[in-house]
Amino acid sequence: MRRAPRRAEKPLPRVIVDRQGPLHAEIVVVGRELLRGEVDDINARPIAAELTRRGALVHRITVVDDLDRSVANAVSEALERSVHLVITTGGLGPAVDDRTLAGISDAIRLPLTLNAPARDMVEAAYPDPAMTSAREKMCLLPVGAEALPNSQGVPPGMLVRRAGGGTVVAIPGRPAEARAVLDEALSRLKDLFPLRASASREVEAPTSDESALRPLLERVSGEYPAVWIKSHPGARRRKDRARVTLRSFAANQREADALVDGAVRRLLALAGNR
Repeated sequence: MRRAPRRAEKPLPRVIVDRQGPLHAEIVVVGRELLRGEVDDINARPIAAELTRRGALVHRITVVDDLDRSVANAVSEALERSVHLVITTGGLGPAVDDRTLAGISDAIRLPLTLNAPARDMVEAAYPDPAMTSAREKMCLLPVGAEALPNSQGVPPGMLVRRAGGGTVVAIPGRPAEARAVLDEALSRLKDLFPLRASASREVEAPTSDESALRPLLERVSGEYPAVWIKSHPGARRRKDRARVTLRSFAANQREADALVDGAVRRLLALAGNR
């Protein structure tokens, strides 16, 4: 099948990684069966949770079709938003519709080439090491990409750091494989996570009315910009009080705890003065 002509090329977006602030990330989930409602996505949530635990800010989760252009568009648009890390999940196998790496290749304009470490990983996964065209497909990675071992399956993951900034990681779609390859990727990307500690607190508000909390939360957010603050409504019929979650990220645990504890004390003080 012939590939569709490429769209007019724009300059590659340049990402300047802020080493003092949090890592900004997006997740791209690949699978037509998800778009048709045939299966549920069970990968994005644990990926987002793990990135958050490590101090990253996940801004968007996108679900796309098993097409080169769909993956290419999603990855390109994420990089244009100047995120530091894009993680795709799904579409790395030997099937015809596993097109994630081809889409990433188009997005970052690095051609696919046979990756020797990836080939070794694929050959080791089969009792018969014969390299068929379907198996070779899993060994074609963008030029300069790093193959990531998959201890729970066959297709290797992929990690590529773009010269202009921004890193793209591709992991398989099966949950056990996704987790194993994600761990491999993150072990190689520790330099991208300047805020390695987080702290979280939840407090009960003096009211069940979220709207009444807004002035207080806006004031605390302004005074503590490094703390993420989210209110959760109470059940009005049962007159349950609303809850407020406060979360901070910092270079170490002491700083993270100090940030969120300070914001909690300030919120309680403001609420007591109402």
